[in-house]
Order: sequence, then C-alpha cells, then structure tokens
Amino acid sequence: MIRVVIALSFLAPLTLGGGPARAQAPAQPAAPEEPAQPQPAPEIPDPPAEPQPEPQPEPPPDPCPAYCDAMALRCPDVFLGNRATCLAACALYPAGAVDIDTLRCRLPGQDDPTPVPQPPVERPADDPRVVSPDDETWYDSHPQLDDDTSVVPPGLGAVFLPSLELGPRAPIVTVERDGQAVADGKPGRRVILEPGRYTVRLGDGPDDMQVRVPVRVVADRTTVLPVSWGALEIEVVTPSFVPFRGTYEVIDMSRREVVDLGFGADELLGEKPRVWVLAPGIYKLVKPGGTYRDRSDFATVRVLPGEYSRFVLVMNPDTGDFEGAGLVDEPVADDDGWTVDGVIGGDIALFRSDLTTSGGTEGLQLQLSGFLDLSASLRGEHYRWITRLDIEESHLRDPTTETFYSLRDRVFFHSIYIYQLVNWFGPYARAGVETSMLPRQIVLGEGERLEDDGRVVTGPASVRFADALAPMTLIEGVGGNFQAWRSREIELGLRLGIGARQQITNGLRVRLPGEGEDAPDRLVPVTNRFIEGVEATAIGSARITRYVTVTTEFDALYPFDQGQPFIFSWRNQIGLRLASFASLTYRLNLLRNPTLTLVDDVQSEHTVQLRFSITLF
Repeated sequence: MIRVVIALSFLAPLTLGGGPARAQAPAQPAAPEEPAQPQPAPEIPDPPAEPQPEPQPEPPPDPCPAYCDAMALRCPDVFLGNRATCLAACALYPAGAVDIDTLRCRLPGQDDPTPVPQPPVERPADDPRVVSPDDETWYDSHPQLDDDTSVVPPGLGAVFLPSLELGPRAPIVTVERDGQAVADGKPGRRVILEPGRYTVRLGDGPDDMQVRVPVRVVADRTTVLPVSWGALEIEVVTPSFVPFRGTYEVIDMSRREVVDLGFGADELLGEKPRVWVLAPGIYKLVKPGGTYRDRSDFATVRVLPGEYSRFVLVMNPDTGDFEGAGLVDEPVADDDGWTVDGVIGGDIALFRSDLTTSGGTEGLQLQLSGFLDLSASLRGEHYRWITRLDIEESHLRDPTTETFYSLRDRVFFHSIYIYQLVNWFGPYARAGVETSMLPRQIVLGEGERLEDDGRVVTGPASVRFADALAPMTLIEGVGGNFQAWRSREIELGLRLGIGARQQITNGLRVRLPGEGEDAPDRLVPVTNRFIEGVEATAIGSARITRYVTVTTEFDALYPFDQGQPFIFSWRNQIGLRLASFASLTYRLNLLRNPTLTLVDDVQSEHTVQLRFSITLF
C-alpha cells in the first residue's frame, strides 16, 4: 500500500497538473480470428438464415501501458520502477488525459525550478562546433549554476555563460537566431529560450569582431558555454600613478582593425577602470587616431581565454603620450575593508650646454621635481569611501635670471563617499581642496613688457603673480550617480546634485593682453568668489557605425544666485576611421570660468589631426 500511495502522489502532477496534452499511444491491431474447421454437409435441409448482429466498435486502446513505459525510460528517478502502481494510478484518469510527447519529469510538489536529470542529449552530427548540453551526464553541472535563481518554465531551455566576476562591468550577452537578436542577458545568469539552434555573441567592438558561439538549446536543459573569451582591465594613470581619464584605442592585430576607443577612470567620480571582453589574441593600444603600424606611443598585450588580466597604461595627462605600460601581477583589490597606498618620488636634473647648435639657453640649469601620492579607501558590498592626496612639484632654475620658476605646483585633496542602492543609481557626498603651495613667477624674455601695479617691467626679468596657496579652491557636493544608458553602442553616466565652490585667491593675479595695440600685457588681481548651485557631470561615449566614435565629458556648476557666473568645462572628441592606415580626429574643448580667467566668454580650443602610416617595403 505504501508504494501505491507514493505513485499516486507523483502521477497527479505528471498527468493533470503538468499541463497534459492529448496525444495517445498508437492503437494495437486486433488479433485475427482463427478459421473454423470444415464440417460435413448435413443431411437435413438447412434452417432459414437468422439475421446477423451488427459489428460492435472496438474499444479505444489503453494509453496507460505506453505512458508507463515512457515514464520508466525517460523519468526513472520519478517512476521508481513500479509499473503495476503506475498502471493502477493511470487507470483512474479518463482515456487521453495522459501526455507522452510532453512528459515532464518533475517531482510532486517540486518548487525548485531545477529539472530532474534527463537522459543524455544526442550531439548533432552535422556541426560538431555547436555547443549542446553535456551528453556525458543527465545533470547540468557548473559551479556557478547554483548561484543563479532564474526559473526555466517547463518546455523551455536556457544558455549559460560563466561569469568572470566583473560585476556591473560585465558585457551584454546577445542571442541571435537567423541573424536577428531574440534575447539578451548577462554572464552568470541563464538566458531562457525556446528549444532550437542559436548564436550567442558577447564582447567589445563591432558585431563581427565579437566572440560568437553556435549553441543548441534543449527543453528542460541548460547549455553551458565553454569560456572562449578573456577579460582585460586597462587602468590609465599619470607618471606619478594617479588614475585619470586618458584616452586610447584598442586594435585587433589579427585583423588589423580598431576594436573601440577607451578611456581611463576617475576614482573620485566613483568610476572603475574599463574591462574589455575580447576574443583570444594579440591587441595593440595606441593613441586616438593611431594605426596598427604605429612605432611609438603603443603597447601590446595578449588576451588568453578564461583569464582576467590587469594592464596599466602610463600616459602624460597634458600631451597624451605613452610613457610606459605593462601587465600588473598584483591580485585584484578585495572589495571589502580598508586599502591604503602611498608613493613618494622625485628627480634632480643638472645640465649645461655651451653648444651653439643646441638651440638652448647657455648656462647652468637645475630642475627639481618631486611628488607624493597617498590614498585610502574603505569598500563594502554596496559602498565606497575614497580619499586621495596628491602633491606635485617641479621647478627650474633659469640661468639668465638665476632664479627658480615653477613648472608644476599642485596640491589636491579629495574625499568621496558613494553608496550603491541599485545597479543604476547611488547617492554620493564629496569634499576637496585644490591649491598651489609655493609662490610663482612669470619669466619675461628679452624685450617682453609687463605692466605690474602701474609700472612696466621689461625683460629679461621675473615678476611674481601668485603667493603661496594661491588660489585655494574648496569643493563640496552631494547628489546621485546615475548609469543613464548602457548598450553596445552608447554609454552615458550622469552625476547630479547640489554643489558649492569657495575660491580664495590669496593675492593671485592673471596676465591679460594690453588695452592698446602697443600696450604691454598687464597683471589683473582676481577676487574671492563663493558660489552655490546645481552641479552636474555627464560622461558619454557612442559608436556611430564602426567607423565613427564620439566621446564627451561635461562638468558644470549652475549658481543659485544669478549674479554669479555659470562655470563649466566640456571636452569632446570625434574619431573617423578612414582606412586601416589612416584616421581623422577632431577635438573641441570649451571652458567658461570667469572666476579664474576673468573672461566672461566661452573659450574654445580646436584640434584637427590626420594620422596615417604606410609601409613602403
């Protein structure tokens, strides 16, 4: 009796609750009647013929034997091997209420969407490259499948791409059928599909350069793709190892074509370095507009399947020139707990030249440079607190005036806290200060004139235009970070909030042109400013066809007080790939900051660059 009760408990969801169809087992042909033995003819006359009864219709064949046989073959774990109990339970249901073709091997009351193991699926013989469910086992096995809670409805299947633990930086997975996109998803999660043949693609660059894998989806199974791609994280830093948004291009050397335009990350904006998902091979990093033939300002890296590599690109932030590059063998930083880093360095250069052909200044020149970089970060599952202190100093002794003047003097301190509520939004709070430590001077060449506080100074000479800590700018802001749009073609990030700027000039003066044709330049003092308003930052990139790329970065502060100036900077770049050996780049930079420049108009900078490289031999 116990076995009968168990059989009844699982047969109900299999026949009625599991969505029965009406397919029946084929009817068995009736056994032919045996022919009658011949009898001798009677001697008496035959009686009158009686009317023959009409033939009765045969009863419909019993579908239960075929149903139970199918259960024994296709669902051994559910059937439990008791055919008599299955037949008895099946007889309780009306004929035709069982479904063999769409039999679902699910246990009674099973809430777990994971299907019961099925018999092996035959691999298609016509194309061995097509990835199918594992034919060596009845189970869909992969360590990451246990972490995916996606529910696969009965009768459907799924594809699963293992994750390389990239988080929000993971690429978009696109599933195509007959050349048309039918679904998309992310690595580490099932993409649910109807049974059939598909092509799965993912990665960076144009569609035809991405990783493409043909797959076969089987009902109630998950097709796990082998990892045939690699991940490359590229961090752009200054020579003093400060991350910034430097730009570069990635070229696939096997095809000698540009994959895409990339840029570094600004940690103080809550950004992380970009991770490229690429097909295995050798890739070349060049300056924007470069080609695969570039012999300077380039770096190469090999991408291996299944590997997550970290690459550092050292770039001059002013010129964009490459100054170093290479793989980092340090482990990936743990996103949990404190991380503290510190670097100090510098150099001393002493040089003298009396050669008339050198074109330089005669005499002894001494250059002193140094830097200090300190950073501390506290990271958790949903938050980040990053604090950074950067100090850069570089001074040169001019042999003509025998005085030092500043080449670079910068002190920058910034702290930001970001909490990630959801993948596309998180609030932030930040504060910082930027200034210069030492007094600075303007060096006048021979015959140059400069009006300083009512008197005209004629070169060679030097004139002080800034005291120590001039100017000092304090920055505060609160608001939210938004991932406004992210697709293969367009990425757009926004930061919107309330901000404030306090500018303390400390005796700063700005050099402006004279007010007459022959009038000397003049030094004009800058006044203190305190501005509160709406701060906004937009960072975006777009690929318009495979030949045109656009990047933009907009940072602005719109004041509440209409008497205060609207401050913004806007950097744009458009790249046009003319051919594999030539490219055209246009850059447009716009700046409006009357508090420092004393110019109300928008100042612009245009650059058009045509780059080409042709191998003659």
